[in-house]
Amino acid sequence: MTNTLIPTAILSALTICASTVIAHPDANHSGSGQKAPVKQVVRAMDTDGDGLISFEEFELPEKRRGADRLEAADTDGDGNISRAEMEAQLAEHVAADTERAEERFDRTDVNSDGFVTPEERKQVAFETLDENQDGYLSAEELAKARKRQRPPQG
Repeated sequence: MTNTLIPTAILSALTICASTVIAHPDANHSGSGQKAPVKQVVRAMDTDGDGLISFEEFELPEKRRGADRLEAADTDGDGNISRAEMEAQLAEHVAADTERAEERFDRTDVNSDGFVTPEERKQVAFETLDENQDGYLSAEELAKARKRQRPPQG
């Protein structure tokens, strides 16, 4: 399992480092949330004025998506992430995901028989949506559920 997880985690780390620049070339990565035009970003990095950003000129944004995870992985603070540090962080995430999945299973296995049936899934879903516990789903309850599921737009 470790042999599969390591390349995946390395790929994830590389993706995190580059994703903001690639996916959001217009973004101002100073953390202010304001977007700078692409030309302004190019001018800021293009120290030789050729209109292109060379490897030497390129800099990772200070505030990028996933930066906090990378910093947390660097447990010895040397600025690098060792294989051992990456594996330790990955193990923490796997343990947390496993715990959440087990809690969800236990909550849904209403009769505690070790199986989650379609009827139990339906029951738990209905009870979750029925906020006032009157045994009926109102339009308001369904609208609230829809808003919780939909990521914010914009």
